[in-house]
Amino acid sequence: MPTAPADARIFTFPGWRDNPYVQILSQDVIDHGFEIAGRPDFDEALTELTSPEHRGIIHVQWTSPVTEWAINAKDARVRADLFLDALHSAKQWGRKIIWTVHNVLPHDAEYPKTNLYLQEGLARLADKIHVISPATVELAAEYFAIPAEKVVVIPHSSYEGVYGPAEDRAAAREKIGADPAATAALFFGWIRPYKGLEHLAEAAEIATRGGAELQVLLAGRPQGDVDHILRALDEGATPVVKYLKRILPEDVASWFSAADVLVLPYHAILNSGNMFLAATYGLPIILPDAPHLVGEYGDQAWIRFFDRERPAEHIAELLAEGWYADPAAREAALAFAASRPPAEMSARFAALVESLT
Repeated sequence: MPTAPADARIFTFPGWRDNPYVQILSQDVIDHGFEIAGRPDFDEALTELTSPEHRGIIHVQWTSPVTEWAINAKDARVRADLFLDALHSAKQWGRKIIWTVHNVLPHDAEYPKTNLYLQEGLARLADKIHVISPATVELAAEYFAIPAEKVVVIPHSSYEGVYGPAEDRAAAREKIGADPAATAALFFGWIRPYKGLEHLAEAAEIATRGGAELQVLLAGRPQGDVDHILRALDEGATPVVKYLKRILPEDVASWFSAADVLVLPYHAILNSGNMFLAATYGLPIILPDAPHLVGEYGDQAWIRFFDRERPAEHIAELLAEGWYADPAAREAALAFAASRPPAEMSARFAALVESLT
């Protein structure tokens, strides 16, 4: 990619600049002279998009901030209209729009009809639509159309070099207060209803009462109606090591190094950064058997899929089998991570940007 002109600029919404995925994706365009602007505040985004003097590419990522602070359904629709109208105005002044589709629809959405309306509008307005999973267009088609001619597939990379190196397992367990001997099943990141923590809680109970020497590592901040699930874990037979706050970047390696397996017991999933974070640390994972996941990753020796018709029971069985303890599973995870270097994802996004400048 050639050096960007001095006035090259990308306005991102929401401007979550501390998000590691965003940082990796943006690195190459930054290295080539682009200014990355953007803030998560909705009103500030409207000011940017409706100001004729502002120039540069617009990059929309997560759409939830448009509606999540609405006071009711009517207000959510007003906010969605304001956002789409602002994008339309920006296009009239010659600005190009890239939309990265992280989810078919935002998770745990309070106003699903408005969120669908917003996704439909973005699909119409965007000049290029960046999808992470090649199944995105097909999965979205049940709800709205993504024009195939706009689609650019840029797969998720590993997080190599983003966090600290892997740690000695015993030292990592001592650091977070985990049992040095028991199998450690990790649940990491935001604890939200759609992530299905109740499936892991029930699975751990089944496995422990069946004789498995198991512990749950729970690291992340709760959001939404999950208190009853956390109580069930506390009151269950399986020991739980928990840190219910934001995990600092310097502590990420400790949690992944201490674990034997990462469990993603999600109700719904299109893409998951945790999957690629686990691969970075050579950590096997358990995923739901969504067809697009099985189709894309079914041949990976470091991944097992649980039956979504009987999630807790099947997760318990997978935890009891111990397949994740095979060194070959960890080696396969590391090999997968090596095949997804961050520099490649960043370079491909830079090429997408270049195609619009």
